[in-house]
Amino acid sequence: MAASVVDTTKSASGGIPIADLKTISLAKLHAKENIEIDRLDKAASNTGFFYLDLRGDPVGERVLANLPGMYAVAAEYFAQPEETKEKDARHDIKSSQDIGYRKRRTGQDFDISRDELRSNCASHLPEVFQMQKKQIAGFSASCDDACLTLLNSLSTDFAVHHRVDQPSETGLKMTLEPSLARLSDGGDNLHTDSGTLTMLFYEELGLHAFYPDASLWAFAPIVEGCVLINVANSLQRLSGGKFHSPKHRMTQASDGAKDRYFLSYFLRPENALKEAWEAEA
Repeated sequence: MAASVVDTTKSASGGIPIADLKTISLAKLHAKENIEIDRLDKAASNTGFFYLDLRGDPVGERVLANLPGMYAVAAEYFAQPEETKEKDARHDIKSSQDIGYRKRRTGQDFDISRDELRSNCASHLPEVFQMQKKQIAGFSASCDDACLTLLNSLSTDFAVHHRVDQPSETGLKMTLEPSLARLSDGGDNLHTDSGTLTMLFYEELGLHAFYPDASLWAFAPIVEGCVLINVANSLQRLSGGKFHSPKHRMTQASDGAKDRYFLSYFLRPENALKEAWEAEA
Protein backbone atom coordinates (compact mmCIF):
# COMPACT_ATOMS: atom_id res chain seq x y z
CA MET A 1 0.00 0.00 0.00
CA ALA A 2 1.27 3.46 -0.85
CA ALA A 3 1.79 6.09 1.82
CA SER A 4 -1.43 7.39 3.28
CA VAL A 5 -2.04 11.11 2.97
CA VAL A 6 -4.13 12.80 5.60
CA ASP A 7 -5.59 16.28 5.92
CA THR A 8 -4.06 17.38 9.22
CA THR A 9 -6.57 20.15 9.90
CA LYS A 10 -5.93 20.11 13.63
CA SER A 11 -2.15 19.98 13.57
CA ALA A 12 -1.36 22.08 10.49
CA SER A 13 -2.71 25.56 9.99
CA GLY A 14 -5.20 25.69 7.13
CA GLY A 15 -5.56 21.91 6.97
CA ILE A 16 -2.45 21.44 4.82
CA PRO A 17 -2.28 17.83 3.51
CA ILE A 18 0.70 16.06 5.05
CA ALA A 19 2.18 12.78 3.79
CA ASP A 20 2.55 9.87 6.18
CA LEU A 21 5.69 8.16 4.87
CA LYS A 22 7.55 5.06 5.98
CA THR A 23 10.66 5.48 8.14
CA ILE A 24 13.66 3.21 7.56
CA SER A 25 16.44 2.80 10.13
CA LEU A 26 19.99 3.27 8.87
CA ALA A 27 21.29 1.39 11.92
CA LYS A 28 19.13 -1.63 11.07
CA LEU A 29 20.29 -1.55 7.44
CA HIS A 30 23.91 -1.50 8.57
CA ALA A 31 23.06 -4.50 10.76
CA LYS A 32 21.57 -6.18 7.66
CA GLU A 33 18.23 -6.85 9.36
CA ASN A 34 16.05 -8.62 6.80
CA ILE A 35 12.78 -7.12 8.00
CA GLU A 36 14.14 -3.59 7.58
CA ILE A 37 15.57 -4.40 4.15
CA ASP A 38 12.13 -5.69 3.11
CA ARG A 39 10.49 -2.49 4.39
CA LEU A 40 13.00 -0.45 2.37
CA ASP A 41 12.26 -2.48 -0.76
CA LYS A 42 8.52 -1.84 -0.37
CA ALA A 43 8.95 1.89 0.26
CA ALA A 44 11.17 2.29 -2.80
CA SER A 45 8.70 0.30 -4.91
CA ASN A 46 5.53 2.09 -3.81
CA THR A 47 5.75 5.84 -3.26
CA GLY A 48 9.47 6.17 -3.90
CA PHE A 49 9.64 8.50 -0.88
CA PHE A 50 10.62 7.52 2.65
CA TYR A 51 12.49 8.84 5.67
CA LEU A 52 15.88 7.50 6.69
CA ASP A 53 16.28 7.58 10.47
CA LEU A 54 19.88 8.59 11.15
CA ARG A 55 19.76 8.23 14.92
CA GLY A 56 21.63 5.46 16.71
CA ASP A 57 23.99 4.86 13.79
CA PRO A 58 27.61 6.13 13.71
CA VAL A 59 27.37 7.40 10.13
CA GLY A 60 23.94 8.90 10.69
CA GLU A 61 25.00 10.61 13.91
CA ARG A 62 27.90 12.26 12.06
CA VAL A 63 25.44 13.64 9.52
CA LEU A 64 23.19 15.01 12.26
CA ALA A 65 26.13 16.51 14.17
CA ASN A 66 27.30 18.40 11.07
CA LEU A 67 23.85 19.54 9.95
CA PRO A 68 23.61 22.84 11.92
CA GLY A 69 27.04 23.89 10.68
CA MET A 70 26.08 23.07 7.09
CA TYR A 71 22.98 25.25 7.28
CA ALA A 72 25.11 28.03 8.76
CA VAL A 73 27.75 27.92 6.04
CA ALA A 74 25.05 27.85 3.34
CA ALA A 75 23.40 30.94 4.85
CA GLU A 76 26.77 32.70 5.07
CA TYR A 77 27.54 31.96 1.44
CA PHE A 78 24.19 33.06 0.00
CA ALA A 79 24.23 36.27 2.09
CA GLN A 80 27.16 37.55 0.00
CA PRO A 81 26.61 40.19 -2.71
CA GLU A 82 25.39 38.80 -6.03
CA GLU A 83 28.48 40.00 -7.89
CA THR A 84 30.66 37.97 -5.50
CA LYS A 85 28.66 34.78 -6.04
CA GLU A 86 28.55 35.23 -9.81
CA LYS A 87 32.32 34.76 -9.85
CA ASP A 88 31.72 31.22 -8.58
CA ALA A 89 29.78 30.16 -11.69
CA ARG A 90 31.67 27.37 -13.45
CA HIS A 91 32.39 27.81 -17.16
CA ASP A 92 34.73 24.82 -17.43
CA ILE A 93 31.98 22.19 -17.24
CA LYS A 94 29.25 20.79 -19.47
CA SER A 95 25.92 22.60 -19.43
CA SER A 96 24.31 19.44 -18.06
CA GLN A 97 26.59 19.34 -15.02
CA ASP A 98 25.66 20.82 -11.66
CA ILE A 99 28.83 22.26 -10.14
CA GLY A 100 29.41 25.72 -8.71
CA TYR A 101 27.05 28.66 -8.36
CA ARG A 102 23.82 29.04 -10.29
CA LYS A 103 21.06 31.60 -9.97
CA ARG A 104 17.54 30.58 -10.94
CA ARG A 105 14.26 32.47 -11.19
CA THR A 106 13.13 31.17 -7.81
CA GLY A 107 16.40 30.76 -5.94
CA GLN A 108 20.12 30.07 -5.89
CA ASP A 109 22.22 26.89 -5.78
CA PHE A 110 25.79 25.93 -5.10
CA ASP A 111 26.84 22.39 -6.07
CA ILE A 112 29.97 20.65 -4.83
CA SER A 113 31.28 17.62 -6.72
CA ARG A 114 32.14 14.48 -4.75
CA ASP A 115 34.95 13.76 -7.21
CA GLU A 116 36.53 17.16 -6.63
CA LEU A 117 36.27 16.81 -2.85
CA ARG A 118 37.84 13.34 -2.96
CA SER A 119 40.70 14.52 -5.15
CA ASN A 120 41.37 17.49 -2.86
CA CYS A 121 40.72 19.75 -5.84
CA ALA A 122 39.42 22.64 -3.76
CA SER A 123 40.68 25.45 -5.96
CA HIS A 124 37.16 26.06 -7.30
CA LEU A 125 35.59 26.37 -3.85
CA PRO A 126 34.80 29.92 -2.68
CA GLU A 127 36.61 31.22 0.39
CA VAL A 128 33.53 30.71 2.58
CA PHE A 129 33.59 27.00 1.77
CA GLN A 130 37.39 26.73 1.80
CA MET A 131 37.32 27.71 5.46
CA GLN A 132 34.85 24.90 6.21
CA LYS A 133 36.18 22.34 3.74
CA LYS A 134 36.83 19.66 6.37
CA GLN A 135 33.25 19.90 7.65
CA ILE A 136 31.78 19.95 4.14
CA ALA A 137 33.89 16.98 3.04
CA GLY A 138 32.93 15.03 6.16
CA PHE A 139 29.23 15.75 5.71
CA SER A 140 29.40 14.77 2.03
CA ALA A 141 31.25 11.53 2.80
CA SER A 142 28.72 10.55 5.48
CA CYS A 143 25.79 11.25 3.14
CA ASP A 144 27.52 9.18 0.47
CA ASP A 145 27.99 6.30 2.88
CA ALA A 146 24.30 6.38 3.84
CA CYS A 147 23.20 6.44 0.19
CA LEU A 148 25.46 3.53 -0.73
CA THR A 149 24.12 1.57 2.25
CA LEU A 150 20.60 2.11 0.91
CA LEU A 151 21.66 1.06 -2.58
CA ASN A 152 23.47 -2.07 -1.40
CA SER A 153 20.45 -2.98 0.71
CA LEU A 154 18.24 -2.79 -2.38
CA SER A 155 20.66 -4.73 -4.58
CA THR A 156 24.41 -5.15 -4.79
CA ASP A 157 23.93 -5.35 -8.57
CA PHE A 158 23.06 -1.64 -8.57
CA ALA A 159 26.01 -0.72 -6.39
CA VAL A 160 28.54 -1.92 -8.98
CA HIS A 161 27.59 1.11 -11.09
CA HIS A 162 28.34 3.50 -8.21
CA ARG A 163 31.98 2.92 -7.32
CA VAL A 164 33.39 5.89 -5.46
CA ASP A 165 36.72 5.74 -7.30
CA GLN A 166 35.05 6.15 -10.71
CA PRO A 167 33.97 9.52 -12.17
CA SER A 168 30.35 10.50 -11.58
CA GLU A 169 28.21 13.56 -11.07
CA THR A 170 27.43 12.66 -7.46
CA GLY A 171 27.50 15.67 -5.19
CA LEU A 172 26.14 18.01 -2.56
CA LYS A 173 23.79 20.90 -3.34
CA MET A 174 23.14 23.89 -1.08
CA THR A 175 20.02 25.85 -1.98
CA LEU A 176 18.49 29.17 -1.04
CA GLU A 177 14.83 28.96 -2.08
CA PRO A 178 12.94 31.87 -0.48
CA SER A 179 9.21 31.52 0.00
CA LEU A 180 7.09 34.24 -1.59
CA ALA A 181 4.72 36.76 -0.08
CA ARG A 182 1.95 35.18 -2.14
CA LEU A 183 1.83 31.45 -2.78
CA SER A 184 -0.01 32.10 -6.05
CA ASP A 185 3.08 33.87 -7.46
CA GLY A 186 5.11 30.66 -7.46
CA GLY A 187 5.80 28.87 -10.73
CA ASP A 188 5.42 25.17 -11.45
CA ASN A 189 8.61 23.08 -11.31
CA LEU A 190 7.17 19.58 -11.41
CA HIS A 191 9.94 17.07 -12.10
CA THR A 192 11.58 13.78 -11.27
CA ASP A 193 15.22 13.56 -10.18
CA SER A 194 17.72 12.33 -12.74
CA GLY A 195 20.13 10.52 -10.44
CA THR A 196 19.89 7.35 -8.35
CA LEU A 197 18.92 8.47 -4.84
CA THR A 198 18.30 11.93 -3.41
CA MET A 199 18.65 12.97 0.22
CA LEU A 200 16.85 16.19 1.20
CA PHE A 201 17.37 18.10 4.45
CA TYR A 202 15.00 20.98 5.22
CA GLU A 203 13.61 23.03 8.09
CA GLU A 204 10.50 24.39 6.34
CA LEU A 205 7.80 22.62 4.33
CA GLY A 206 8.76 22.70 0.67
CA LEU A 207 8.66 19.32 -1.08
CA HIS A 208 5.21 18.68 -2.52
CA ALA A 209 4.33 15.35 -4.16
CA PHE A 210 1.26 13.75 -5.72
CA TYR A 211 0.13 10.43 -4.26
CA PRO A 212 -2.09 8.68 -6.86
CA ASP A 213 -3.67 6.22 -4.43
CA ALA A 214 -4.95 9.10 -2.31
CA SER A 215 -5.54 11.44 -5.28
CA LEU A 216 -3.93 14.21 -3.25
CA TRP A 217 -0.93 16.49 -3.29
CA ALA A 218 0.79 16.50 0.09
CA PHE A 219 3.85 17.97 1.79
CA ALA A 220 6.57 15.83 3.34
CA PRO A 221 6.81 17.01 6.96
CA ILE A 222 9.99 17.61 8.94
CA VAL A 223 10.81 14.52 11.02
CA GLU A 224 13.37 14.86 13.81
CA GLY A 225 16.55 12.86 13.30
CA CYS A 226 15.55 11.83 9.79
CA VAL A 227 16.30 12.81 6.20
CA LEU A 228 13.85 12.50 3.31
CA ILE A 229 14.92 10.07 0.58
CA ASN A 230 13.49 9.68 -2.89
CA VAL A 231 14.18 7.21 -5.65
CA ALA A 232 15.42 8.88 -8.84
CA ASN A 233 15.30 8.02 -12.53
CA SER A 234 18.53 6.02 -12.77
CA LEU A 235 17.47 3.64 -10.01
CA GLN A 236 14.07 3.21 -11.62
CA ARG A 237 15.81 2.28 -14.87
CA LEU A 238 18.36 -0.03 -13.22
CA SER A 239 15.54 -1.87 -11.44
CA GLY A 240 13.54 -2.35 -14.64
CA GLY A 241 10.80 -0.12 -13.28
CA LYS A 242 10.44 -1.90 -9.94
CA PHE A 243 11.51 1.12 -7.93
CA HIS A 244 9.50 4.28 -8.42
CA SER A 245 10.95 7.72 -9.23
CA PRO A 246 8.14 10.04 -8.07
CA LYS A 247 7.11 13.36 -9.54
CA HIS A 248 7.42 16.23 -7.10
CA ARG A 249 7.93 19.98 -6.91
CA MET A 250 9.38 22.56 -4.57
CA THR A 251 6.81 25.08 -3.37
CA GLN A 252 5.49 26.50 -0.09
CA ALA A 253 2.57 25.67 2.16
CA SER A 254 1.16 29.19 2.58
CA ASP A 255 1.72 32.89 1.91
CA GLY A 256 4.72 34.56 3.53
CA ALA A 257 8.15 35.67 2.36
CA LYS A 258 11.21 34.29 4.16
CA ASP A 259 14.55 32.70 3.40
CA ARG A 260 14.56 28.90 3.27
CA TYR A 261 17.65 26.72 3.00
CA PHE A 262 17.75 23.18 1.65
CA LEU A 263 20.64 20.71 1.58
CA SER A 264 20.51 17.90 -0.97
CA TYR A 265 22.82 15.00 -1.65
CA PHE A 266 22.50 13.40 -5.07
CA LEU A 267 23.91 9.92 -5.58
CA ARG A 268 24.36 9.45 -9.31
CA PRO A 269 25.72 6.52 -11.36
CA GLU A 270 29.18 6.41 -12.84
CA ASN A 271 29.68 8.49 -15.96
CA ALA A 272 30.45 5.31 -17.91
CA LEU A 273 26.92 3.99 -17.34
CA LYS A 274 25.36 7.33 -18.19
CA GLU A 275 27.37 7.48 -21.43
CA ALA A 276 26.34 3.91 -22.32
CA TRP A 277 22.68 4.84 -21.85
CA GLU A 278 23.11 7.94 -23.99
CA ALA A 279 24.69 5.83 -26.74
CA GLU A 280 21.65 3.53 -26.70
CA ALA A 281 19.21 6.41 -27.12
